[in-house]
Amino acid sequence: MSVDLLSLTPDAAHTALAEWLMQRGEPLYRVRQVAPRLWQRPVARWADASDLPAPLRAALDEAFPLKRLALRTEQLSSDGTQKFLWTLDDGEAIESVLIPEGKRRTLCISSQSGCALGCVFCATGRMGFRRNLSAGEIAGQVRELVLRDPVLKPTNVVFMGMGEPLLNWDAVDTTLTILNQPEGLGIGARHITVSTVGILPNLAKFARRSEQFRLAVSLHAPTPALRRELMPIEKKYSLPELMEALKQFRRRVTLEYVLIGGKNDSLDAADQLARLAQPLEALVNLLPLHPGGAPDLTPSPRADMLAFERRLKHHGVEAVLRRSRGLDISAACGQLRVEVEAEEHAHIE
Repeated sequence: MSVDLLSLTPDAAHTALAEWLMQRGEPLYRVRQVAPRLWQRPVARWADASDLPAPLRAALDEAFPLKRLALRTEQLSSDGTQKFLWTLDDGEAIESVLIPEGKRRTLCISSQSGCALGCVFCATGRMGFRRNLSAGEIAGQVRELVLRDPVLKPTNVVFMGMGEPLLNWDAVDTTLTILNQPEGLGIGARHITVSTVGILPNLAKFARRSEQFRLAVSLHAPTPALRRELMPIEKKYSLPELMEALKQFRRRVTLEYVLIGGKNDSLDAADQLARLAQPLEALVNLLPLHPGGAPDLTPSPRADMLAFERRLKHHGVEAVLRRSRGLDISAACGQLRVEVEAEEHAHIE
């Protein structure tokens, strides 16, 4: 039975390889030749590892086949944003978005196919939950870019694509290690952000990790009543419980807040949000609603967004109004998959 080395931590993969090579009677130095081909100098298939003998490559292919994500479609925005739709082994599809900004290249990755949470402003939430991704499928979104061109390797990774990372904690936990360890992809912990609505039991597990990974919390409303309207998860993990849980983090928390016209963008809402952010000394990321994510909701007018940002700053809260990226492509989370599947369905009919 074959083993997916790409879904193991680098240490566990190293151990599995060492045992297998020893059983084959291979010299010990082979581990140092084989292991870097997983993440540090990845190969698309073992046949490409030309520094290894052909019989060993064939045996590796049988024991440890390297699972790939197949590129289904790709879009490039005029602002440089690239969106990738990947097909998995079972035909499910996930998205990644690469956002260049100066020397920084941020890759937004998916942790689930679909999402069970049903947030009203999110295209992924509307498609429902399909399945969890393996660690190899999550980290593989980074690996595929490196295979395409090492220059595309992201400097930053954010778990802000499809799915709720903390509902797939075991795989995300392993992925964080793969992304961060030098024997993996070697991306600094402070350059890796997990975004969550606040699944409290697994939030506590994330808080216990010793590395300085960053946490972003999808808040989007300053009161329980409004949050329940926008985010059904509020019924299970309430806003007061969530704000209390965030105190366990030794590092700064970012609060994510999508501004929706007439819903959560009043100055009163800004005052209430400031009261939540102040005790945590949190950074507030203000995000314009991407029109592709929720066709029945209206983005806040720019003047209102700027007034909201000013009001937060007036309260001493550090707030940043982000600009929407990829407006000329299907860059909203889940949007490209929904559109491609609708198009393919129309062709079938």
